[in-house]
Amino acid sequence: MKLAVVGTGLIGGSFALGARTRNLFQEFVGVDPQQPALDAAVALGIVDQPAAQVPEDADAVLLAGPSDTIADWVVRLAEHPAVVFDVGSVKGAIIDAVRAELGSLPPRFVPCHPIAGRERSGPGVADEDLFADRMVIQTPAAETDAAALEQVVYWWRSLGARTLDMAPREHDTVYALTSHLPHALVFAYLQRILPEQLQHAGGGFRDFSRIGGSDPDMWTAIFELNKTALLPALDDFAEDLARLREAVAVGDATAVRALLEQARSNRADYDGD
Repeated sequence: MKLAVVGTGLIGGSFALGARTRNLFQEFVGVDPQQPALDAAVALGIVDQPAAQVPEDADAVLLAGPSDTIADWVVRLAEHPAVVFDVGSVKGAIIDAVRAELGSLPPRFVPCHPIAGRERSGPGVADEDLFADRMVIQTPAAETDAAALEQVVYWWRSLGARTLDMAPREHDTVYALTSHLPHALVFAYLQRILPEQLQHAGGGFRDFSRIGGSDPDMWTAIFELNKTALLPALDDFAEDLARLREAVAVGDATAVRALLEQARSNRADYDGD
């Protein structure tokens, strides 16, 4: 079994390392337009060899590049016999772009989204256990081949992940709120921080701002692809922030406390890290 990894950064590299450790594939090929990343992936043993394009004899192709490159790759690989799956943070826009080009999704393409990212990127931070006990979302379509879906689910579960099927639009709405909006807020907040102020930063700043170190190119693409769901989430947040500002401005401690108590209650329902 040969796996071709298109995009040898954190997610692609972590999948390859985990798959290698668990003997899911016997040969690993890397494809990446970023030559330094590709060289590092070979040097670190993430892939066995580099390639300019996906080999014709690949049994599986993992599309782990930026979200705005995935649709083009799916179209390019439409006739390839391999099972093709991706890790894009947005699903609806990718599926729509492929259908616009081909008329339908290739049956052996399985759209996926592992909920396991970090603020650091590149093959140097790849982790074979990155997906252990993490959720991986699949958004199969009517065209998706059941055997291909079953195979992809098996690979993710072999790496210790939990899997869940969702509709693409539902996925994009949920993750606009739970992932894309928090990143947008942190990126906006950090515009006001000056270097000389960082010596005064404590745990609150550290915890809140951590994701502000994420890859700008990756998140620019995500915001653009999922703006249909992200913009309403930003508008709703702006309304909530305005309510809090107004309560503080008029000295309405009861209203301020009610908002904070509701926030604490909502946070208490989260059982993650």
